[in-house]
Amino acid sequence: MLKQLKVRDLALVAESTVRFGPGLNLLTGETGSGKSLIIDGLGLALGARASTDQVRHGAERAVVEAVFDSVVLLREIGKRGAARIDGRPAAPGQLREIADRLVALHGQHEHHALLDSETQTELLDAYGGTLELRSGVAIAHTAWVAASTALLDLEQLRARGNREQEYLRWQLDELRRADPIPGEDEDLAAERTAVRHAARLAELGQQATDALHEEGLARAAAAISLAAALDPRLADQASRLEGLADEMSDVAASVRRYVELLDSDPARLEAIESRLAVLEGIKRKHGGSIESAVRERQRLETQLGATADIESALAAAEAEKIKRRKDLDAVAARLTKARRAAAARMEKAVAAELQGLRLEGARFEVALRQLADVGATGAEDVEMLFLANPGEPIAPLAKVASGGELARVMLAIKTVGAGADRIPTLVFDEVDAGIGGEAAIQVGLRLKMLGARHQVLVVTHLAQIASFADHHLVVEKAPGRDGRNVVTVRELATEEDKARELARMMSGGITAKAVARAHELLEEAGRPVR
Repeated sequence: MLKQLKVRDLALVAESTVRFGPGLNLLTGETGSGKSLIIDGLGLALGARASTDQVRHGAERAVVEAVFDSVVLLREIGKRGAARIDGRPAAPGQLREIADRLVALHGQHEHHALLDSETQTELLDAYGGTLELRSGVAIAHTAWVAASTALLDLEQLRARGNREQEYLRWQLDELRRADPIPGEDEDLAAERTAVRHAARLAELGQQATDALHEEGLARAAAAISLAAALDPRLADQASRLEGLADEMSDVAASVRRYVELLDSDPARLEAIESRLAVLEGIKRKHGGSIESAVRERQRLETQLGATADIESALAAAEAEKIKRRKDLDAVAARLTKARRAAAARMEKAVAAELQGLRLEGARFEVALRQLADVGATGAEDVEMLFLANPGEPIAPLAKVASGGELARVMLAIKTVGAGADRIPTLVFDEVDAGIGGEAAIQVGLRLKMLGARHQVLVVTHLAQIASFADHHLVVEKAPGRDGRNVVTVRELATEEDKARELARMMSGGITAKAVARAHELLEEAGRPVR
């Protein structure tokens, strides 16, 4: 759950701390008050693209921190942007990876993502509980691709003939003679430096050893030890000096051993230079590192080992490819069957929700489009079809749905799939576009129901929706101390405060009649949902 959002120097927000609770959190405020800034701030903390234009005028950087009950995500925007996860440096991409498991943002841009076939396929699989089957298809597809690639490699090897094989054997023999070991070049480079400067290192080491063997510290330790026997208050100092004397003795011994082992033999330096030259040549030919050269040696050994009996290897690879394809087709067929059943259920459930959302006469269908071949996500993709006005032909959502209709379709899908949706926090912006009256009440009801299973954050300008809030947050813009407008957020604590805000939303002013109607809305929204 998102517990708190801290925003500083973001556009018109000088500094604001917004606290969220479980259930349905509603953000309201006058037009231009900065409601979208709060959602934008959350998006930045979740890894959205940032721009220095978002920094408040006169500030060096903007800072947004999203505190979840499991992790803290922080984003800084300025000339030197930064991101942190639980205080540790991170990249915006890492924020997005975590955010994908924590929050689903449904704003104007995200509603349009619903038009994408990949998104529609994911929504159906989540709703139908077929994600495990889909994962099985992905695993089987990977295995089939690997088997196909192995067979192709062998076929190409046979086609290249003996001349190519001889060249590969020459490469392998060179690698075997060199016998590179990971990290060897770094160790030799360090040893080369030591051998080149052996005389100077020995001189410095001897100076250090001589200095460490001076008896000043030992005599001081002995004297303070005797003094501590007379005055216990010196016991701590005596112990510390004794430890320093022992440590100094250990260091002196270590330096002496180092000096004794220094090798200044020119023959050793020549051997190191020769070996490094061999390793550099191997690295240039095989990927630029010892590790890549070792991998190339393993690949060549495997590839040339197969040529010992190329026909037998080809037969085995062909059989493996056939087996993997059968496995893929079988699990893909099970996924197709499950998707068809899920599509039928989703059509009925979403259609019922759309009727409740006052899209009477609207039709919703889920079509499975056969792909040319089975892919990692199955044998088909999903296309959601929509009809808003009876008498018109049903067509893909992308071609016929308006912005407000898209928002309600997304809400309907989220409502029917609430039990399967694993993302804990859902954010809706622009969900009330183009609606009002009873439709708004129905949207509020569904958001309230979603709040029973998820934490829900909603930006709205409709009192009918706001009346269902578990936590009602008001965004306000007012002149700051420097004369510039600043945005603040506060939670309405009492029923009277909530009624006055609903009254303002309904009529633009707070009149007795509007407040009375607001109390009615709150009373109606508080009744059990049937």
